[in-house]
Amino acid sequence: MVGLFGTLWLPCLILFLIGIVFFIIELCLPGFGLSGCSGVACFAAIIIIQYTTNSPTVATIISAVMAAVIVALVVLFIRSINQGMLFRSPIVLKDNVHGTATSTASDSYAELLGKEGVVETTLRPSGTVLIDGKHYTVKSAASFLEKGTVVHVVRVQGLDIVVE
Repeated sequence: MVGLFGTLWLPCLILFLIGIVFFIIELCLPGFGLSGCSGVACFAAIIIIQYTTNSPTVATIISAVMAAVIVALVVLFIRSINQGMLFRSPIVLKDNVHGTATSTASDSYAELLGKEGVVETTLRPSGTVLIDGKHYTVKSAASFLEKGTVVHVVRVQGLDIVVE
């Protein structure tokens, strides 16, 4: 083993094992690639160590083996996508939402224009108003309205109901 990998075979073996562990972590845990990048960094360190201390030939062989493994994994991934195996995985969401679209809230709030209500919670400038027996979250056109104040709906903008 010392002959092929030189005098630094033990650090290279440790880096190799750490890199494999990082790749396994990347496969098992969802994330943004930090573990995978750390694994690549470990393998790059092995290549650099071999290139600078042992021989460029060994570094080239290690690089070729790693490239072959990467190509094989990419081919397996593409094959999995083409055969639909990826979509049968337990980590892929299979549920669909079925139904019809409903009207937007502003459509139903448009009928409130001009209606009168009573302030249920102090409006600073937003709070709750009781209009036709229903509670609505509204915004005050003024800066502050006390509880119990009678208000009128003056504007509806999207999901915002504005009262005075």
